[in-house]
Amino acid sequence: MDIPRNPSSPLYGVRIWLSGAVPREVNEQQRLAILEFVGQFAATVYRAGGHIVHGSHPSFTPILLDEAKKHRKNGGRKDCLTLAVSKLWSKDTNVVPVQDWRETCTVYEIPEATGEPVRDNSLQELRNWMSDNCDAFVAVGGMWWKEVAGRSGVPLEAGLAIERGVPCFLLGGLDGAAHDYVRDHPEVIRSLKNGLDEATNQSLATEDNVGGIVQRVCDQLSRLPLVRGRVSDGISFRILALDGGGIKGAFTASVLATLEDSLGLSIVDQFDMVAGTSTGGILAIGLGMGLHSQKLLQFYRERGPVIFPVTRLHQQWWRKVRHFFQPKYSQGVLLRELRKAYFLDDQKKVLGDSKCRLVVPAYDAVSGACHIFRTPHHPLLKSDEFTNAAEVALATAAAPTYFSAAKVRNMIANTAYFDGGVWANCPAMAAIVEAVCYLEVPLDRIDILSIGTTEEPFTVKKMARSGVMRWGKTLIELLMNAQVESSVQHAERLVGEPRFLRVNTVTNPGMYSLDSSKEIEDLITLGNKKASDPAILYQVKSRFLNGVASMPWR
Repeated sequence: MDIPRNPSSPLYGVRIWLSGAVPREVNEQQRLAILEFVGQFAATVYRAGGHIVHGSHPSFTPILLDEAKKHRKNGGRKDCLTLAVSKLWSKDTNVVPVQDWRETCTVYEIPEATGEPVRDNSLQELRNWMSDNCDAFVAVGGMWWKEVAGRSGVPLEAGLAIERGVPCFLLGGLDGAAHDYVRDHPEVIRSLKNGLDEATNQSLATEDNVGGIVQRVCDQLSRLPLVRGRVSDGISFRILALDGGGIKGAFTASVLATLEDSLGLSIVDQFDMVAGTSTGGILAIGLGMGLHSQKLLQFYRERGPVIFPVTRLHQQWWRKVRHFFQPKYSQGVLLRELRKAYFLDDQKKVLGDSKCRLVVPAYDAVSGACHIFRTPHHPLLKSDEFTNAAEVALATAAAPTYFSAAKVRNMIANTAYFDGGVWANCPAMAAIVEAVCYLEVPLDRIDILSIGTTEEPFTVKKMARSGVMRWGKTLIELLMNAQVESSVQHAERLVGEPRFLRVNTVTNPGMYSLDSSKEIEDLITLGNKKASDPAILYQVKSRFLNGVASMPWR
């Protein structure tokens, strides 16, 4: 029988950092008591819809995995348990079998630290990640206090949690470093901020009845306001943000196809929201309509030269002249190709048919205002539910001077739109605002994968004293580069660097343009190479394509 999802449970969505290990010096009775606590506590948290985050200590990991297997067998979610591990150790799969762990739970691999000492720095990075991704801290057992107190994990990890101000529970009654730490530093009891008074915390820190400890800790956790706002069932709300860039979307499509092929998972099933602007909007809508990344890559490879035709020299000259007075390319051709791609078997699709939440920026040419096309993922935002998916893609990709403004018919009016790239060429910030303001997702739950369309060094040093005639196209490039950089930097600072992953590549100036289909194969090669980078792959596998399906958005 499936475990019912109960968002009203006090521990629903709560992330609890479980710190500690079985000490080497304890007797068999104490060892069994510590493991009994770990098993009972994990099972209780899992059942309540909470999440355990643990640093993969070999003495705790097996029992946490066993309880997670039982939970999943009863219909529970895979991310009830997250095992965090430094790449310093996980690269030896004989010692740290991350592939086996991923069958049962989510695994987050922290990049190996640089600089000496590598071990200590890597441990610090691991602990920083766990402290940054927890709502509460619970420590039991622990090692090294008697041997080298300064290397003991429980006090160091408790210090990080206390510094962040999250509620902490130090359970020293089962012995280990937690016991010795509380004994030698009783003043720490006053810093736990768990809602209990000093005397009660002191009593809890010395209690040795396993069932009693589990009950008291879970009862108190249930009384605390640990999660602000609404969250999905998962440990994080995953957003895929796809930049604009014309035909350079072939790079983005190649990245997506490589990730899907390498990790064996469907992208659209793993993200809670997909945002895309211009060419990124074409990709985002395609994913929402159920197209696999390989199909979208094929669209750029085969239909790109049709949308942006390669012409002979005299035709190029005439096209440039005509471009002064009218759009450079045919809007009708683009719309026809979008319909062919999206509407398989001639079945028209609308935004409401999407398999995931969509956020697609455009610019309203009539009212002169920024606009977002979206799936009906909020009760007050349903105006685009029956809007033609191909028309929305045409609107977000209607780059001024390249295409005419696109007319989109919704339930009430027909409105003309230009490319969303005029204000959100990188849609990461638009997606964050959507998640926080309309879906009430806390910022610290958002994890963003942002994919660009290549970038190149850019400077306007020579334009310092230029007038209108000389600025020309350079002014447009300046504005586009500035707003992409602004969006990336602000998004990264808002959600925090550990929760923002940017995938892009730098090319030589002038190598790739928005409409030159001659370079499609080169762009595909660049995308494949970037997405095949092990540093990118293991982060995407840990944080995004981790086997945890996104919940039905409706």
